[in-house]
Amino acid sequence: MKLPPVELPVVELRIEKLVTGGDGLARDEQGACFVSRTAPGDLVRAAVVEQRSGYRRAELREVLESGPDRQAAECPHYGECGGCDLQHLTTAAQQTAKLAIVSECFQRQGKLDVSGIMAPLLSGAPFGWRTSLRLHAHPTGFYGLHRRGTHDVIRLESCPVMAAPFAETILPWVRFLPPVEQVVVRLDGRGGWLLSLFGVPGRLKILKKMVAAAEAGSAPAPGLKGLLFNARPVWGRDYLVHRVAGHSYRVGAGAFFQNNAEMAEAAVATVRGWLDEIVAPGQRLPHLLDLYGGVGLFTLALADRFERATLVELDAGACRDAENNIARDEASRGRAVVHQGDLAEVLRLDGPLADESWTGAVCVVDPPRTGLGKDGVAAVLARRPAHLFYMSCDPATQARDAAAFTAAGYVPRRLQALEMFPQSAHIESLLWLQDASGNAP
Repeated sequence: MKLPPVELPVVELRIEKLVTGGDGLARDEQGACFVSRTAPGDLVRAAVVEQRSGYRRAELREVLESGPDRQAAECPHYGECGGCDLQHLTTAAQQTAKLAIVSECFQRQGKLDVSGIMAPLLSGAPFGWRTSLRLHAHPTGFYGLHRRGTHDVIRLESCPVMAAPFAETILPWVRFLPPVEQVVVRLDGRGGWLLSLFGVPGRLKILKKMVAAAEAGSAPAPGLKGLLFNARPVWGRDYLVHRVAGHSYRVGAGAFFQNNAEMAEAAVATVRGWLDEIVAPGQRLPHLLDLYGGVGLFTLALADRFERATLVELDAGACRDAENNIARDEASRGRAVVHQGDLAEVLRLDGPLADESWTGAVCVVDPPRTGLGKDGVAAVLARRPAHLFYMSCDPATQARDAAAFTAAGYVPRRLQALEMFPQSAHIESLLWLQDASGNAP
């Protein structure tokens, strides 16, 4: 017997502010309630979907009064698609909220007041910045993104946050390919793109025939640099070449690279500016440690400021790309080395870096969203670099780790938030920590 639908309790709330994750926070006689896709000042009707000790979560049903920063979303899929969180807010309101979230995370998770060291937000283009996207197949054959909070697929007709030529060239071409389960699109920011398809093996035969038919003339599609099926090359190459801060980066189909080239350049410029505060421009520091270094973004961009550089990365493919990038880069060639392995294992006192001097060393860390954690913090502290530049896409875990470093004698010097993910609730932040024990120049 089919059960009748459950009637969710509906409440009327006034939104106070945005919190980590992008939800709006409201309070009533029952306590705190978090409501997605709301704006500060909104008066809303919302259905409570989760009740926990101390807070509730609710889904927006109706905006009764709009707050001053609410606007119409540019994307026709917004509200259904789970790809963006904040298109209902003006650009200025998004940026103001994100700065406040970073500051609050450091206050709550790190017990640190960063008001005196936090710089204004660095931002770039609000749309057309994203260079990678994973599309999912619907059983009826179209491609799209997951509906917010579900695995249902909504048909994608356009995506304003994606860089060109996604909407004009790539999305129409994908629709003519043999049906697959997932499609990963990667762009190089200069018109080139890479396509990785994932599906049942039987699709490969059809795909090869299509590619062979087009290959006689030129690329199967304008700008296509490579086509892969289940991680194996079918046509062209299995990597793209990105340009950031005057350096070229080979990035394999499975390797991580920043999604926003403009903000990646801003991050590099920020760190180079901080180095200028440590030593005069033109002078070199003894040693750069690039931890979670990926394909070498910071190693290549900073190598000219150091006598030598060491990149540590767990992913084997990224390490191969990093070695290739270093070999082709004039600033880092012959001066930088790559160590593959777990951070704690590579940095242990009897590990592969046992003979390296860390006196006056500068350490750049760019960990995943979970942060360094206890083991990562302990591994870095065992080596005690003079300066630590910590890049993070989650200010809560960054603040947690910063508290551990400050407890061990490091002092926060600068904090720079970057609008790496416009229209999304995510934010990137760079923190400079200096060893106060006398190891820093």
